[in-house]
Amino acid sequence: MTRTDGFIVALRGAGLLVQCVVSDGRLRRVRAQGDAAGQRSGWYVLHPGPPMAGAYGNWKTGANEQWRSGGDAALSSEELARLQDTVRRAQRRQQAERAKRQAAARQLAVGRWQRASSADPAHPYLAAKGIAAHGLRQLHGSLLVPMRDGEGRLWSLQSIDRDGSKRFLTGGRKRGLYYAIGRDVGDVLCVAEGFATAASVFEATGYPTAVAFDAGNLEPVARQLRAKFPHALIVLCADDDAAAALRLGVNPGLTNAQRAAHAVGGVVAMPPRGPVPE
Repeated sequence: MTRTDGFIVALRGAGLLVQCVVSDGRLRRVRAQGDAAGQRSGWYVLHPGPPMAGAYGNWKTGANEQWRSGGDAALSSEELARLQDTVRRAQRRQQAERAKRQAAARQLAVGRWQRASSADPAHPYLAAKGIAAHGLRQLHGSLLVPMRDGEGRLWSLQSIDRDGSKRFLTGGRKRGLYYAIGRDVGDVLCVAEGFATAASVFEATGYPTAVAFDAGNLEPVARQLRAKFPHALIVLCADDDAAAALRLGVNPGLTNAQRAAHAVGGVVAMPPRGPVPE
């Protein structure tokens, strides 16, 4: 049994998906239960001590807990102050590094967007999905989906290749960003994970629909839209991850859509469920 085993048990008990930890006083981001692919809403900091002490939490839920070696012994006021200072310094350092990466990605996104041309309506991905381009652009054969904030500022891009492969700019911001399909917002406003789903919803209903890009971003986007359109009914168009639910016991698409709907007083819509893939 190692010195960090107790900390790992605490992290797992809080729903953080860790196999091992590093005790270097740096803020570490980790996956949490319910996170979409590539999302890391959990975090921890572990100070080597003595005594070994740490903090951990979940940015999505707001959870924030402290831990120290030695079982249930409480941290002294001096130890707690030292740990809190370590967490604050680690968070400031992580925020500065993230802001630097996001600024570089934003500059790259603006350049690519300006060089790109209007998307080919016959692009293989659009043709396979049976949808229109809805303002997308194309560069070197890849579709570009702009990722904008509530003020319309471009921060990053999602690229979609001919075979449907999707990529985001390294270091680019995602949280709270979306792409709007349809501009005239009336009584109903929809939010979906991916571009193809959002385009299909818009084409079928005529309701303006926002692309949130992944399940974990549904709630931040819904909150942004609620602030802009306080009287609209917000419909969260959930991806039904039934296969993931069978394999992992969690349905990220439905769970995140329900959480987002609850946060903004919206409703969840889901396609009819067919046979679950084996």
